Amino acid sequence: MANKNPKNKITPESRSAMRSRGKSKKTLMLDAIRDSVQGGEHEFLKRVVMIALGQDGSEDSSPNAQLLTLVLQRIEPPLKSTFPLIEFDFDEKAKPAEQAAQVIRAASDGVIAPDIANIFVSSIAAMLKIDEVTEIRKELDQIKEMLGVNE
Repeated sequence: MANKNPKNKITPESRSAMRSRGKSKKTLMLDAIRDSVQGGEHEFLKRVVMIALGQDGSEDSSPNAQLLTLVLQRIEPPLKSTFPLIEFDFDEKAKPAEQAAQVIRAASDGVIAPDIANIFVSSIAAMLKIDEVTEIRKELDQIKEMLGVNE
């Protein structure tokens, strides 16, 4: 929607007069680390790891399990769950309603889990929507061609 009020139009002159957004929280945090820790981010991270391992130099230091977990998750993020491969009767050439019925039947027979069946049915619905939009676009292009309308 176009701005119809020229007073509110952003120009190079008005942009320079606008207040800046400022630094992001991440940038502010990194600046604070650089300013307060000799050696910058690298030294800060080394200290975090030492504290997590319980080797911060104090007498009563013991490993910090929560901090150690956070450190390890940054090194190797937790694996995302994946669904096991399954096989069931599915006719790729069937109509979408029949395909959905096949999936629901497989779930009700215990061949696939209900959440997997939901993923399948949602995928079938998404495929139908893509086909629908593609067909509408094709028909719209044909109508425009017939009317001699160019984009």
